Amino acid sequence: MRVLYISYFYPPLGGPAVLRNVKTVKYLAESGISCDVITVRDIEYLYRDESLLAECREDKLIRTDSWDPMALLKKSQTATAKGSSRLYLNTPEKIKLLVRRMYPIDNKIGWVPHLVKAGRKAIAEKDYDLIYVSLGPFSSALGAYKLSKESGISLAIDLRDYWNLLSDYELQGSILHRKFSRHWEEKVYRHSKLIVTATRGIGEDAASAYGSDLAAKMITIYNGWDEADFADLPAAPKSTGYTLAYFGNIYARRSFQHLYRAVRRLKEENAVPENTRVRLFGNFFKETLDEIAGSGIAGMIETIPQLTHRGALREMLASDALLLAINSSSPRGTLTSKIFEYLRTQKPILAMVPAQNEAAALLRKCGQENLCAMESAESIYQCLKNLINTGHKDYSIPWELERKNQVGILAEKLKSLG
Repeated sequence: MRVLYISYFYPPLGGPAVLRNVKTVKYLAESGISCDVITVRDIEYLYRDESLLAECREDKLIRTDSWDPMALLKKSQTATAKGSSRLYLNTPEKIKLLVRRMYPIDNKIGWVPHLVKAGRKAIAEKDYDLIYVSLGPFSSALGAYKLSKESGISLAIDLRDYWNLLSDYELQGSILHRKFSRHWEEKVYRHSKLIVTATRGIGEDAASAYGSDLAAKMITIYNGWDEADFADLPAAPKSTGYTLAYFGNIYARRSFQHLYRAVRRLKEENAVPENTRVRLFGNFFKETLDEIAGSGIAGMIETIPQLTHRGALREMLASDALLLAINSSSPRGTLTSKIFEYLRTQKPILAMVPAQNEAAALLRKCGQENLCAMESAESIYQCLKNLINTGHKDYSIPWELERKNQVGILAEKLKSLG
């Protein structure tokens, strides 16, 4: 089986979206499904991980230009990569959101003409059984839809997140933009032969909003973790004292201000181990750094620039406990990809997540009971105190969610479409 795989996010970029794509292509190849990948040329992007290039298993990689802001910024003669990244990190979120809302659907829509051109050329040169597009950016769906309609090749879409149903982060800047985006969301769902979702809740909410009949062509493929990434992983040096570690970005309505308040209270009560540290691994925006500065415990908080993927796994294993945060206004199907690698480490997790969402259910299933509201310093205080006093426990690993197993399920479904 031959698939034309469309993804804006692909190595040497890094991050959760890239990981899902590179691992999907890798394990589809092992299942006998070959993929030609259309992606963007180098862009200005905070998350880079060139180590992932060694895992790419596509038959052919097709890189295209783009007219989206980050691609144009990369091409700018006046902006160095370091300078433009600093500018992006230091720009207030409300200004960045204002810029994003200027575009219909999303600010990557400038890539669509280029992916269509590349897709037409690829389809003219090879026979494909399926077009598969990884979303977001959701504007990519317009290009994939056009290629599918023109060629008659079936379309499968992979929803890594909510599109227009992302209730806590409105990206559409006007009523017209919202109507345009919802129109295309439903149109793409109706045309697609298969709808893959990264969580069960994404699919259930989409079917509820756009038609219960869509559920018949949906399948949930979780991000999981790749067991191969843990093989022969050298141990990271163990920090002295007690380490709470967080991996990834802190964005939208997510905040650690109440965590910091809880840690400060425990410190004042002499209820935290000596040399307790909060270590944040990633690239953090101005709002996050301002929050640290005003926390009252800035000396206990350390920010570490984004690591390679395996480097991050090493640090997870060297930490005493791992931090997870999902704001209470997030849709019920919000399930951050790091949760699977967290569970694989069998480290205790301080999970600041809504009690009734999909993440909480998965954590409880694996014996992780330290669940609290991200917005409640009191509940975080109680859970953190319990976590410190309880120490390490044996937590179960959901082996069925390992990436190879999940992509194996996807491979069988794709083959059945033919």
